[in-house]
Amino acid sequence: MASISSTVRRVAQQIRGDILAVPPEHMLGSEDDLLARYRVSRPTLRQAASLLAQEQLLTVKRGVGGGYFSRRPDTSGVAHSAAVYLMAHSTSMREILQAVSPIKAELAILASRNRDPELHAALREFAEQDIPDDGNLYKAFLRSERSFSQILSVMAGNKVLALFLDTLYDFCAEMPPEQDVYRNHPSRIRQYWTTRAEMVRAILAGDEEIAAVFAKRCAEMVTRWTPEDSGNTDVVPLFPGVLAPQLTE
Repeated sequence: MASISSTVRRVAQQIRGDILAVPPEHMLGSEDDLLARYRVSRPTLRQAASLLAQEQLLTVKRGVGGGYFSRRPDTSGVAHSAAVYLMAHSTSMREILQAVSPIKAELAILASRNRDPELHAALREFAEQDIPDDGNLYKAFLRSERSFSQILSVMAGNKVLALFLDTLYDFCAEMPPEQDVYRNHPSRIRQYWTTRAEMVRAILAGDEEIAAVFAKRCAEMVTRWTPEDSGNTDVVPLFPGVLAPQLTE
């Protein structure tokens, strides 16, 4: 069994290398083509293909015109898997809070260095959004925070930090609504929204130090609010529902 597992992983590694060398949706070949190319048995090839499918690197299409096709993982699937891992290993909100602050601060610094006019126009358009009235404030805040994280990640140009942030958001989206530090607290949302606006202004001005300061302040505010609601930081979501399905219109 160990020998088979080793062979499967070796073949998967070979196919993975071939996949990463071609664009998405590229046909690698039929099953018979790959059997001849990698000189393995059909069960071994199918096990290796299953591993790569789990990694979102491979699609197998059956029937006429079918075969093995390359693909690329999307951040939502990877982030969700990582978030599930964190939940399964009893990750505390204290750990999440500790991670968010430096990640967002570094993203803010990198975004401040980006002077791309199109991205600046998108960020300015985001910054011009008015804070809604209390009736629409909560859902509007969730949508705006998700939109801001997407713009921030693109401007920062660091896929590693962006994936970490998506993972933390996805983790928080799975927490129960009754443990939400923003729900039924419009004053908190307005305070956070105002502080985030200062971060945006600093990014647009190219002032990376001030942008990092306000990014950390956003995280610090949530840290202060968390014990008020639960008495601990182990269960309260930082950005609840940001990636929740009902808000991904």
